[in-house]
Amino acid sequence: MLEALVNAIFASLFFQAQAARQVIDSQSSAYVVTLPKSSERMAMKIPTRIPNDNLGVKLSARSAYAIDEKTGQVLYAKNYDEVRSIASITKLMTALVFWEHNPGLDKEIEVTADDSRTGNTVYLHVGDKIKIKDVFYTMLIASSNEAAVTLARSTGMSQEQFVEAMNQKARSLGMTKTRFEDPSGLNSGNKSTAQDLVKLIKASFANPEIVSAVSKESYEFQELGTNTARKISSTDKILGDEFGYKSDTYKIIGGKTGYLGVAGYCFASKISNQNGNNIISAVLGSDTIDNRFLDTKSLAYWVFNNYIW
Repeated sequence: MLEALVNAIFASLFFQAQAARQVIDSQSSAYVVTLPKSSERMAMKIPTRIPNDNLGVKLSARSAYAIDEKTGQVLYAKNYDEVRSIASITKLMTALVFWEHNPGLDKEIEVTADDSRTGNTVYLHVGDKIKIKDVFYTMLIASSNEAAVTLARSTGMSQEQFVEAMNQKARSLGMTKTRFEDPSGLNSGNKSTAQDLVKLIKASFANPEIVSAVSKESYEFQELGTNTARKISSTDKILGDEFGYKSDTYKIIGGKTGYLGVAGYCFASKISNQNGNNIISAVLGSDTIDNRFLDTKSLAYWVFNNYIW
């Protein structure tokens, strides 16, 4: 009884601070796993569920999935194998494939008319001459569609060849329900599941350059041959945010946003607590631009308050 009361108080304080929108949901599909023996858990620091009647947290997202970064243990799941359009989260795979065919970050490239794409703010214009590194960072920080296409072209592959390499990489990562049709995420045929996407997040965040990009709130670069500096800002509006209660604090280490009408608002992220325990999460199909971030924070809060490492 006391434990239930304490849990209720913690939940109430947090959700009031988060606009009092999300509440504990006893019908949520928390994923249950069989844990190793206690001695093995201690050696591996596998997170262990705290016994209580709290099965989950109510999210606006259509599907969600969270794992422990180190062990891969599933911590939460909601419609985790539902195939959905993933919008610009696609760009994490574009970054991974680019890196395997990287022609050199300091090399120059000129943006062409074929690179132009609609769908968001244009950061790279036809005729711009910039370093490939700046294209790479612009894609991941500002979620630039034209940067994604330019970056794919920089590898020397056709778009068809690049997309096939994306699908091959997905298969190698065990992303069995994933399919890519273009490198930017504008194509609604880019589809995956929350479960598959955490594999992509974990693999891409293992690359220091990708982590460097997705953990920057802003970035400046200069078009070659000019004196004009350009500044771009991250689409991750909670990057670096700290939240929690008293000594229990959690921080968004890095993330990648995505949005299409058919996909809803999506967010892939890595979150750490004050003890250095990291979780990787994907939320797909949140109903507003703000709720994808609120869903992520609420999910992280629930996980860190229902598991011990």
